[in-house]
Order: sequence, then C-alpha cells, then structure tokens
Amino acid sequence: MKTPDFEVFIGITKLMQALGLPDPHSPDFQLYRFEEAMLTRPAISPVYRSDCYIFALVTSGKLAFKVGISDFMMQAGTLYFLSPWHLHQYHRLEELSGYICFFNESFFSSTPESLHAIRELPMFQLEGRAVFDLSADQQQPFKDLFELMLKEVSSSSTCRWEIMRHLLHIFFIKAQETYQIHTNTTTENTKNLRLTRAFERLLEEHFLLLSKGRTGKVFTVNEFAEQLNIHPNHLSNTLRKELGKSAKQLINERLIFEAKSLLHTTELSVTEIAYRLRFDEPTNFTKFFKKSTGVLPREYRMQTN
Repeated sequence: MKTPDFEVFIGITKLMQALGLPDPHSPDFQLYRFEEAMLTRPAISPVYRSDCYIFALVTSGKLAFKVGISDFMMQAGTLYFLSPWHLHQYHRLEELSGYICFFNESFFSSTPESLHAIRELPMFQLEGRAVFDLSADQQQPFKDLFELMLKEVSSSSTCRWEIMRHLLHIFFIKAQETYQIHTNTTTENTKNLRLTRAFERLLEEHFLLLSKGRTGKVFTVNEFAEQLNIHPNHLSNTLRKELGKSAKQLINERLIFEAKSLLHTTELSVTEIAYRLRFDEPTNFTKFFKKSTGVLPREYRMQTN
C-alpha cells in the first residue's frame, strides 16, 4: 500500500495531531507556548506541507529548520514567518521556549479584504526570507502581543475571534516594520536580493508543480534564467554572491531534498521516485543521489526509518 508522496496536512487539527501538538483553539487557529509541547512534539518532524500560515518567536533553545532550498537556525531572539505549502522540516536541537501561531485562510474568510492584506504581506511571500534575529528590546513588543493573544484566545468572550483578528493585524504591522528595517540594503544589493527571491519563488513553484505531476521535467539553469528574463551566467553569479551557491547547485539541492522527502515519508520504490522526479533511468537517479549524499537511496531510507 502506497503512502502519500510526503505528508500533506489540510486543516490545523490534522497538523496538530500529526505533530503531537496541543488541540487547536479552533479548526482555523492555534496559538501556544513552545514549552507546552516539549513532551509530545517529536524532535524531528516529517517532511511536510500544510495549508497553514505560521509565525513564531523563539526566546530560548535551538531549532534547525529547512524550508525549500534554505536552512535556518532558530534560536533565542529569532522571529520567523512561513507561508502555506512550503516543503519543510524541523529538527529541535535544544528545548524551546517562546510562542508559535498557526492560522489558515478560513480564519479570515469573513473579511476578504483582510485576507488579501495577509497574502500581500512581504513576510508571507514565497520568495520572502522572513527570519529575523532580534535583540531583547526588539523582542519585547512581540512578546507583549503574543501574551495579549494568549489571554484573549483563552477567554470566553463572544468577540474573541474578532479581537484576535485585530491583534493579528497589529502584530503584522509591527512585523512589517521589522521586515523593512532588516531588509534595508543598497540599490545594487536590492536588485540582487530581488533576483534571488524571484529565483527562490520560481524554484518552489516549479517543484510544487513537479510534486503534483504537472510538469514533465526539472528545469535547467537556462530555463530558469529564461523565465526570469536574464542571462544564465548573471543568474548564477548573483546567487553565488547572495547565497554562496550557483543556480545549478541550488536546483540540485532542491531535487535532493525532494528525493529525501519521498524516501523518508513514502513507500514508493527507488524506481518510482526516479521517474517521479523525471529521471530517464533509475540508475541515473541512483548515481545522482549517491554523488550528492554519499549514500545510495536505499541506504538513506534505511538510515532514516
């Protein structure tokens, strides 16, 4: 019997259950302190996608986080935002304290203008690298807002969800101010950053289509560059400057991450995975995986099971 290609969670309740997290306050909203889930939340999550928007503040501890082609270290003072449908995985390295909130679009369904505003926030764009390291003074306003939201969500007020939506907007206004401060760069760096984010967005969108069987190949560097209307060399040179890796390296890393997720979370055979990732022959996939990781696909699967 085959399992899904990777874990996909629709709705907050299913996500909370799968990750050993507290029952949500509603099917569309969840907010808790990290400390409340240390005994039940696994140290290493499956590779998964969900329909949730997520934002959190870490006040102590460490969490390694992989999102698409990027690796982050969440630690004391880290404020981060994650939009829906990213392929991601976390690895808790130390016990955490802080706050985390999940909501999906249904939470704002009664106010379409608010939902549009949420979608347009720079922190929640696919290309957004919304991870910030804050000082103690910079953290305090966000701590205060989290505490207000925790108090409100636990109340019996008939207006609590309306109040919560307003508190979220206040939080995001403050976060957008933080985003603008942390992304203040020179004109040249702004151009490079914009191109890097556009590539990251295109790469994620392409692999989302690939995972759904809606594209028949993995784009080459030239094809990504054509989509971005730039020369392939300019694309790779910019990515090396911004991320320390060429476009080819980043495409290969994203392909390996997709392969690992399929090996780890499904019962698809190596041959099936090879064809799913659009390799002409399974042997070519095996060689590519071994060269990239140092182990054969079957060995990786055995190590992670």
